[in-house]
Amino acid sequence: MAKKILVVDDEKDIASSVKMLVEGMGYDSTVANDGKSALEMLNKEKFDLVLLDILMPQMSGREVLEKIRASAKLKNQKVAFLSVIQLSPEGKSSIKKLKPVEYFQKPIVDIRDFKIKLKRILS
Repeated sequence: MAKKILVVDDEKDIASSVKMLVEGMGYDSTVANDGKSALEMLNKEKFDLVLLDILMPQMSGREVLEKIRASAKLKNQKVAFLSVIQLSPEGKSSIKKLKPVEYFQKPIVDIRDFKIKLKRILS
């Protein structure tokens, strides 16, 4: 059975391209276009990984991950940030406390590197 990835990004074209990329690697993927939808999906079904944008309206990726870590059911969910934000050392430190498994920079320029890291996370 293929590993399942939840792609969370408010920019539909980015979510669609990431979905195509991971499906091209043989993974199943589902898209959520906001944090609230992502949390609802996570409470209904099991995902092997969440690729989570940070900058989203209503609820940021950081807030989504804080809710995931605070949930008894979801606290061990693997989450990787996928964001355009260039983090400062302080930002990296505060993000590390939420235990993301990886931080991918958007746009994904080095697709080979992205695929290698994704396979490592999901193995």
